Amino acid sequence: MAAGTMATAAGAAVILYYVWLKKSAANGVDGGEEGEDLLKSSRSLKKRIARRPAQAPATWLEAIATISETLRFTYSETLGKWPIGDLAFGINYLMRRQGNLQVASVFAGNNCVELKGQEIKEELNKLLRLLTLCMFFSKKPFPVFLDFAGYSEEDVLLHKPKAGLMKPAFTIICDKDSKCFLLLIRGTHSIKDTLTAATGAVVPFHHSVLHDGGISNLVLGYAHCGMVAAARWIAKLAAPCLLKALSEYPDYQVKVIVNCFVFSLIQ
Repeated sequence: MAAGTMATAAGAAVILYYVWLKKSAANGVDGGEEGEDLLKSSRSLKKRIARRPAQAPATWLEAIATISETLRFTYSETLGKWPIGDLAFGINYLMRRQGNLQVASVFAGNNCVELKGQEIKEELNKLLRLLTLCMFFSKKPFPVFLDFAGYSEEDVLLHKPKAGLMKPAFTIICDKDSKCFLLLIRGTHSIKDTLTAATGAVVPFHHSVLHDGGISNLVLGYAHCGMVAAARWIAKLAAPCLLKALSEYPDYQVKVIVNCFVFSLIQ
């Protein structure tokens, strides 16, 4: 508790110091050599933040810098652009507009085909079960989740129960009934998860897609900074565990369930 309080106070001090430097530079405040040193330190801080890769912070200093940049970005994209009255009106308008939209008007098109049949129902039931599992993992204590899903401690291959900044809570479960390894990633559940979501600056997300041991596609694009950092952190921890499990059970699939989405990685 004491360490968390100290870290919060230190982060607030850094943020206030950074804002003061910005205002001093904007107003042309000249404090001699001391003022020049402060401006130089401000510029170096900007460069460090700008050049810092999209990855989870490894130290308290990196965490403080990330929080500072997150708050700066959030302010610049909200109150830095619009008055609070306009923001409140816009949020209320969008909520009302989305509430009146029909699902078909958003996702459907003229060339959509209605899917019918027992196989479709079975597939949807499987997806519903996976989403329900992820919901219980996100909302319930871990022992309650295991009991609800019918798993035991032996089925848990990896478990990270506490979320950090850009480090979501997740677990890997071996589901013997469906012959799947389930990577369940918890949704927003704490202030650290909220800060991860708020770190919304655009960062490069260039990566290659591997298929049969070779590169099949090169993807060039940009993505949400917090999501990229969280995905890289999870992949770094989960990949060795999954590769070891797949070597023992090569006929198993890997499915990733992220709060409300299901991805099948290996067929």
